[in-house]
Amino acid sequence: MYGGGAFLVGLVLIFIIPPIGIFLAILSALAVLAAIVGVSILGKEKTRQIFCPYCSSKNDVYVSRTNLDCDICRRPVLIDQNGEAVMAQALDLTPQHNKKAGE
Repeated sequence: MYGGGAFLVGLVLIFIIPPIGIFLAILSALAVLAAIVGVSILGKEKTRQIFCPYCSSKNDVYVSRTNLDCDICRRPVLIDQNGEAVMAQALDLTPQHNKKAGE
């Protein structure tokens, strides 16, 4: 988004201040090309299915990831060395009526 906008500004500046416009157009075109290459590399990475330990929803995650936020419940999930999803935060299962005031 920013690279494309800067490219447009560079093209306009070519007619007003050519040295700055040409430099900006080239720099922003390189930024856009770098973003395209980055996305294409990311698209080739393998994914795996991880089930959220909180809500049991299925999440497709890149193999290189070691943590994620669940797509459904948005809670943080860690991925251990075995590729299993584990809770990043412990759940408080204490019944509300057993808690003291201020806890």
